[in-house]
Amino acid sequence: MYDWNDEADAERFVRTYADLILRLCLSHGLSRADAQDICQELFLKLLAARRTFTSEEHEKAWVIRAAGNACKNLLRAPHHSRRALLEQAHTVAAPEASDHAILEAIRALPHRYRDAVALCCWEGYSAEEAARLLGISPAAVRKRLERARGMLKNDLKGAFI
Repeated sequence: MYDWNDEADAERFVRTYADLILRLCLSHGLSRADAQDICQELFLKLLAARRTFTSEEHEKAWVIRAAGNACKNLLRAPHHSRRALLEQAHTVAAPEASDHAILEAIRALPHRYRDAVALCCWEGYSAEEAARLLGISPAAVRKRLERARGMLKNDLKGAFI
């Protein structure tokens, strides 16, 4: 168990989970600033609630679950949607072209597939571990990965020829 009022645990949290939270948020299509806000929000939740964890694995699972939920909540927020009236379309700047074709293709995946890819491919979790974190069956995780690979293969077909 950890005492979340201890400065050493605060530093450990940032060293251990900031990068993980950043990668999860980026996989959801959020900006770096939004990812940093979510990291700070999770840290404040830990301090305010005085959460205790039975193990590091339990702590990491909570961080992953909470970060995913925070990303989804932010994406649902009305201020986050970027919409313009059709009459204003000619004045709205087009998004910049990205040199990161793979990351952009992963960001374009539906959330359910993106979560499975982030946990299994980036974080190295097995299908069983990812299933436990996502609250679904291991077969569902494997199927989501298979479908995500198919979508990525089609999206990236011409990018690396």
